[in-house]
Amino acid sequence: MEQYRRRSSAESGISFLERALNGLSIQRSKSPAISEQSEPPEDSKGPLGLNLLHVPSEPLVDFIFVHGLGGGSRKTWSKSTNLYHYWPKEWLPRDPDFKNVRVSSFGYVADWGEKKDSVLEIGDFARSLLGEIKENPEIRKDDTRVVLVGHSMGGLVIKQAYILARQDPAFRDLVPRFHTIYFLATPHRGSDLARTLTNILKVTYGQKPYVNDLEPNSSSISSINDTFRHYAQDLQLWSFYETLPSGLVLTNSMVVDKTSATLGYPNERSALLNANHRGVCKFDRPSDPNYKTIRNAFNTTVDGIIAEVLYLRQEASRSDLNRLVSFLGTSDLPEDDLIALEHLRLPGSCQWLTSKIVFEEWRSARSNAPSLLWLSGNPTSGKSVLASHVHSVATKSSTSDCLRSLAYQMAISSADIRRKFLLLEAHGVTLEKNDERLIWRKLFLETILDAEHAQPHYWVIDALDECNYPQSFCSLLSNIEGHSSLRVLTTSRRLQDIERAFSQADKNLTHLEIFPSDTTNDIKSFIKTRIDRLPVEDDESCLNLTDRILRKSEGSFLWVRLVMQELDHTWSEEGVEEVLNEIPIDMSLLYQRTLKNLAKSSRTMKIAKTIFTWIVCASRLLTVSEMQCALKLDIKETVPNLDRSIASICGQLAFVDQRSRVQMIHKTARDFLIHEAQDSVFAVDWKEGHARLAIKCLDFLSGNSLKAPRTQKQKPSTQNGQPKVLALADYACTFFSDHLYKTSSLHSGPWDSLYDFLGSNILSWIEHLARTGDLYHITRTATNLKAYLERRAKYFPPLGQQVQTVEAWSVDLIRVSAKFRTSLISSPSSIHWLIPPMCPQESIIAQKFTSPRRGLTLRGSIAKRWDDCLTQVNYRGSLASAVRYGDRLWAVGLSNGTIMIYHSISGQAVRTVEHLERVKNLEFGSNDELLASSGLRVIRVWNLSSGCQIWSFEPSHQVLTLAFANKSTSLCAATQGDNIACWSLTDGKENAKTSWYESFPNGITKSQRRQPPTHAVFSPDRTILAVSYRGRPILLFDVESEVYFGDCVRYSSHSSKGTDTHYPIVAMTFNPNQELNLLVASYGDGELTVYNPWTLELRHRVPQVNAQALACSPDGRTLVTGSSFGTIQIFDFDGVMGDSLLLIYRINAYDEGIKSLTFSGDSTRFIDIRGSQCRVWEPSVLIRKELDDCDQSEISDPVPVTHKSVSMVEDDGETEITAMTCHPNGDIIFCGKRDGSITTYLTQDGQEGVVLYKHATNISITFLVWGSQRHILASADESSRIIVRTIIKLQTGWSASDILVDQRFPESISGLLVSPTNNRLLISGTNLVELWETHGRKVGAEHFILEKFRKATCHPLQVDNFIIFEPLLVHIFSWEHFEKLSNSEGIHLVRSRGTVLKDTTSNSSYHGCQILAELLKPEDSRLPARLECWETSHIQSSSLSITSLPGSEMISGSVDYIIATIGTRLLFLDTDLWVCSLELKNFSVAPELKRHFFIPSEWRNKNSKDILFHYTSKDEFVFAKKDGLVVIARGLDYSEPMSLLRTQ
Repeated sequence: MEQYRRRSSAESGISFLERALNGLSIQRSKSPAISEQSEPPEDSKGPLGLNLLHVPSEPLVDFIFVHGLGGGSRKTWSKSTNLYHYWPKEWLPRDPDFKNVRVSSFGYVADWGEKKDSVLEIGDFARSLLGEIKENPEIRKDDTRVVLVGHSMGGLVIKQAYILARQDPAFRDLVPRFHTIYFLATPHRGSDLARTLTNILKVTYGQKPYVNDLEPNSSSISSINDTFRHYAQDLQLWSFYETLPSGLVLTNSMVVDKTSATLGYPNERSALLNANHRGVCKFDRPSDPNYKTIRNAFNTTVDGIIAEVLYLRQEASRSDLNRLVSFLGTSDLPEDDLIALEHLRLPGSCQWLTSKIVFEEWRSARSNAPSLLWLSGNPTSGKSVLASHVHSVATKSSTSDCLRSLAYQMAISSADIRRKFLLLEAHGVTLEKNDERLIWRKLFLETILDAEHAQPHYWVIDALDECNYPQSFCSLLSNIEGHSSLRVLTTSRRLQDIERAFSQADKNLTHLEIFPSDTTNDIKSFIKTRIDRLPVEDDESCLNLTDRILRKSEGSFLWVRLVMQELDHTWSEEGVEEVLNEIPIDMSLLYQRTLKNLAKSSRTMKIAKTIFTWIVCASRLLTVSEMQCALKLDIKETVPNLDRSIASICGQLAFVDQRSRVQMIHKTARDFLIHEAQDSVFAVDWKEGHARLAIKCLDFLSGNSLKAPRTQKQKPSTQNGQPKVLALADYACTFFSDHLYKTSSLHSGPWDSLYDFLGSNILSWIEHLARTGDLYHITRTATNLKAYLERRAKYFPPLGQQVQTVEAWSVDLIRVSAKFRTSLISSPSSIHWLIPPMCPQESIIAQKFTSPRRGLTLRGSIAKRWDDCLTQVNYRGSLASAVRYGDRLWAVGLSNGTIMIYHSISGQAVRTVEHLERVKNLEFGSNDELLASSGLRVIRVWNLSSGCQIWSFEPSHQVLTLAFANKSTSLCAATQGDNIACWSLTDGKENAKTSWYESFPNGITKSQRRQPPTHAVFSPDRTILAVSYRGRPILLFDVESEVYFGDCVRYSSHSSKGTDTHYPIVAMTFNPNQELNLLVASYGDGELTVYNPWTLELRHRVPQVNAQALACSPDGRTLVTGSSFGTIQIFDFDGVMGDSLLLIYRINAYDEGIKSLTFSGDSTRFIDIRGSQCRVWEPSVLIRKELDDCDQSEISDPVPVTHKSVSMVEDDGETEITAMTCHPNGDIIFCGKRDGSITTYLTQDGQEGVVLYKHATNISITFLVWGSQRHILASADESSRIIVRTIIKLQTGWSASDILVDQRFPESISGLLVSPTNNRLLISGTNLVELWETHGRKVGAEHFILEKFRKATCHPLQVDNFIIFEPLLVHIFSWEHFEKLSNSEGIHLVRSRGTVLKDTTSNSSYHGCQILAELLKPEDSRLPARLECWETSHIQSSSLSITSLPGSEMISGSVDYIIATIGTRLLFLDTDLWVCSLELKNFSVAPELKRHFFIPSEWRNKNSKDILFHYTSKDEFVFAKKDGLVVIARGLDYSEPMSLLRTQ
């Protein structure tokens, strides 16, 4: 970024500019080219609007010049008509200090000399300027900072434009870009000349309102100044004033004096110019002193902005890096490992590899050369050093870790890949950190490998055999054929498992084995670099010693390295001879000798053994400070200089790398300590070691170190220079459960420590992890606890309080991290006070941490147990006919042709499109950019970013299934016409149509087939199509070769050679795991079958499943089935080959039959559709221990777990609450429901009382109002029927009495309002308002019709009157006679923004007497809401206008619902569903914004997605939740200050 910094002084910049402008001299005779440029344009004033004068190659700053009264976009800034004098265009762009400045000039009609009237004011010019800036394509596409320069009245135009931008949310994105305003002789307080000019214009030229605005103390200037001062603190201000009188006809004095030309603000810098009013912006040449003054001021601003841009770019880069680390779950780069390996590699070594032809072919990246190179060799043969010579190295213990590390390295090295990853993160795509198949598919196949790369990418993966499951990684690497841009080199020992796994790669693999002869020269070179330090006399002796070491090494680099280290401590030839004779050739014997020597030192033996245990068993490498902390916790030893002493303590078997991480010298040393050092005191018992680490981590977590200061009585001390205990906090929080899982099930110590931790500090542990912004380790801990319990059940009965506690937490941790993810990351401390009472009553977190004396208290409709169903959506009047999950979205197609699209995390509807016929199939393209839908006749393809249809196709037959292909550039459809049709999504043309029927064997004739196919499904790689016909087996078609290759036949169970049982196929699906290679089919007799489509074998069958819908999880581990009775069953692919099905969970949701199922991309959720409903499920059983998490050979097998069945009592939604109102005493809530009933609820317990009365059956109630004076309840329903009844309280409860009103309103009702005396009822519709007496008579003979009617409310200060709000006016009426009391036009509303949204609804609160709050919500949910606050004392019948309180626009975009206003305190629900409070008094000066608690998203109305609530007189919050209520007490006790930046 150094190129942006200023390289010249102001004087040198001016000199350069003078030279550059020589060709534009005023003396025309010296430059022939001048004659063309000096001709005055047709309009010498300059064009109107925003005119681009100069565009640099990389704009960072925008300068916009705005002229004043009588000026023009060019005239004001030019001393003559010669282009040379147009300095913003000719001088600034040539100045090197302004090379990153884009220059524009704005023109508007301000010619006071025109002989016609004008209606324009300064505000009109300001709106035009602001609109031009916002809509300018050059400015809009960049993120430049904007500098405005205004001359005279132009400065006032700029001020007004900035005020409008601050007040109008439509310009929210533009406001932060305004950086500096330059005022050149701007009349901030008006000009006396304007008054004289106004008088002249009245009699000669006509009225000019903008001239009137310039008069001293005019209302326009006063309003601008009063408002601008509230916003000016965010700007840099420069004011220049004239010092010479203007020789005008009207006056010979200064037009704008210093007092008027300066503001006097703290952030203002002012300076004089030696010029009159016109001369302050017109100059002879760049060396003009006045120009130099302005130019240098400009340069100061530009330098400041560029420095700020540099900083912001660095911060943005840092922010992007943090997002990338959080998304990928890793930040490891191989640089430090490379440095260590490079240190071992000598110049000129490893040439034997790079000179081989196979290596040259691999490195050349030719399309026909194998892209996978496998180097195999014996342990310690130098494979890692060899790998480091080729490229950067990835070494990880698990496949998923390695893939994420590779992805991170590629993102760091490629801006394009980094941008794609950040786009996935921004779209809400999440990665299951240990699901290597999901990571491979999302990050590599669909992102990295899916793109075209100009340069090849090289991966070097070292020590593949050290990966927990190398065959899994090999399988993935074997599938890179066809991606010529990716070249992979991997090293490992030659193991049968790896060799077998790589066999899939076939011709895409080159195997090169390392023999001792290959590395002989490299080892010899290494010895020669060290031998001169040994006690050897002559060259011959050196050669003999070299040959002797070389022969004994047998090609082992590590053996030579250790020998040379020991020889460094010899001082005689005899000493050298003794070492060579004593050191064994075998590495195991060498390690054994080293450990024996270590055992001789009793002082360091204990420390060395502890270090070895932590290194061997740690889940990742520990830093020096972490190891010091571990030693202190484990053996109470303080080792201050561990980084320098560890090699001596551990006999050179451990060292500290470049990143201060402690590790073993080689994997063979680690393996020796675990498997071969049983007779040594330093032997590491793998299970015992993990038990020890688990206990120490849990003991640490159970102590006071992790507790937050609010609950911690004293902070941990650091006496005697011991390391801070918190150094190990991150490791202990992250990995304690890994050690617990790997410990022996018989060991009681970890079990007891775990129980102590769960009963003490688990909430502080959750808070600690939440502060990292990643809750993955909470879920991982839960899966480890579940797996640990399953293994422990082999030795201990799963009974007792401790077992129940651990089991309960294994469930709650998964639920809490999923259900409260957003709120927990936003406010980690909420885990202590807010989340426990939000959890089900029988959950362990609620039982242990919900206190009736502190925190929230919830009453009413609180779930007793966790619900597997996250959300349910009802589509009234339509059937759900298709469903599909994408990466970040899911979609439901309806029978009426509507397609609803939802966000996968929030579950909120983000878009609706219309297919125009019943939707049969849905399919997402890559990254959810496209969606394809098909019905009976038409296929439509949608761009989901815009919601627009981009293609429409009409296949000849009905579509059975859809699939995107070729990186979503084409769409394929298998149809009932026995063919596959494909269309290009580039030009919309049909590419090909392939008939699978033509490839069938002769035995299948058209007459035999008779009926069209019933089902078809593509394999995940789109290479196979499975097709079913009635009375036929499943037919398999090779899509690539276009040939039929066999049947999947279900033979009768009575005979191995029987005939196929001809029950129809009900559903089919492929397993996405290509290693398993399975096809699952469900038959009409209820049997579920598993086939191998390549061998055509029937591998497994399960009777009586009765599945009519199937879905496989993307990780290939799970199958979910849905029956015609609504039962959901979850199976694991089990057995040695993974081709059998094991039932693990059943959901007995007895309801309508399930039509379709689909899995989420992370395999943790699935969706079903049945009838008119869609349900999202997340059973905790889907979150399991990953196979790649550890070495399973070291862990005992778990006890087989029998499947669990749960029953779901489903709510049909007909009794859902749709309207509510509260009794003034706060004890009773009256609720209207979807079934038309009016019911009471008690806030004491939130339970439903009695049904008072009913409207028509299943006609939803829309409005309820209570009249406490006369005990009346008014209700309205969706058919516009209104009922008013008297409600009486009896000893047995509440009851409905007299019917006072039962009328049907002529149009849709938008609101009810009862008068304070309860004798009047105001009924509001879309375009009319009627006033009725509550005993049934209408007041007034005619309807009172209002345009754009918005809302009515009682007057807070005048009980006899009510108020009606329109977008720009407010009216006051009397309750008695419906008489309008305000003036005929109405009271003007001076809103805090320049425009008003047309298509808005109003959600308003009128509680209290001091302030009235109004929230205007656009019908387009993508636009922000607008908050307006009014002082009620100003709403008088005599008022002409009222002005909203300033400042509310700063939080408008974050307000979702207004709850209440209490005095000057506003309670509202923000867009993240947090209940917040705002002190409105003096908010613009001293903002006080707090948030208190959140509500779950499922409390939204299932259909409208609205939230129903009430704030009672008891300071309690009442929320509707489906067909019940939740009452929240002490909701405001917890408060957390919020900054305005977080709300914007």
